[in-house]
Amino acid sequence: MPSRQGQLDKNKLRNLTPFRNKTDEEFDEWFSRKVTGVAADEVFEKRIQDKIDEFGKDYDLSDLKANDMMMLRALAQKLIFLDDLEQASYLIRIGGLVEIGKDTASLNKLTELKTINDLISITTKDILSLQENLNISRKSRKNDKETSVINELERLKKAASEFIEQRLFYVFCPKCNELLATVWFLYPDEPRNKLRLRCIRKPDGENICGTTLLVGSKELLEKRGVNIENVPDYFK
Repeated sequence: MPSRQGQLDKNKLRNLTPFRNKTDEEFDEWFSRKVTGVAADEVFEKRIQDKIDEFGKDYDLSDLKANDMMMLRALAQKLIFLDDLEQASYLIRIGGLVEIGKDTASLNKLTELKTINDLISITTKDILSLQENLNISRKSRKNDKETSVINELERLKKAASEFIEQRLFYVFCPKCNELLATVWFLYPDEPRNKLRLRCIRKPDGENICGTTLLVGSKELLEKRGVNIENVPDYFK
């Protein structure tokens, strides 16, 4: 039964020129290592690690989760497999092709070359898909830089907001807890800074509270920015 698109056909690979001189055991081991991703020797493991190290030079891999690392390993193996396919294609091409129609071997080699090119196309698509899933494609890296600028601006805005809030004083009506004023004093420890306020909130919907109070910036400073002990829940 022919393989589905996107999957590798073991029988087609077995008949390609680069693998004809291999024994069945050697080919099965190669297929296991190159196609299914199961490493069978230290040389292949080193090739995988070398690919991962190459990614590490251009991308920050320190925050990758376990699943991401498995995906990165799969990507490395796909890249290795692509290298091998391109090498196989090269070996066929340098073997020389006689004029088509005059030599059966020429037609066989063209068929092999087409099979390898199809596999190269499939593997390339797999690689692009893995890169997108890992969010490490070139386009994503550019977006990350743009996002980083936005994040930095948001961080600065938040820091500025916190800076202001830490220096603001809040004056509440001591009777009904209405927030009467939010003030920033240039010299908060100056004892002559005074505010006289009158609460005009209507707690019952008809009559105003009418409470008046006199507060100073030094008093607010000593009370950590507020003039009452029990601030309203909405302010916490």
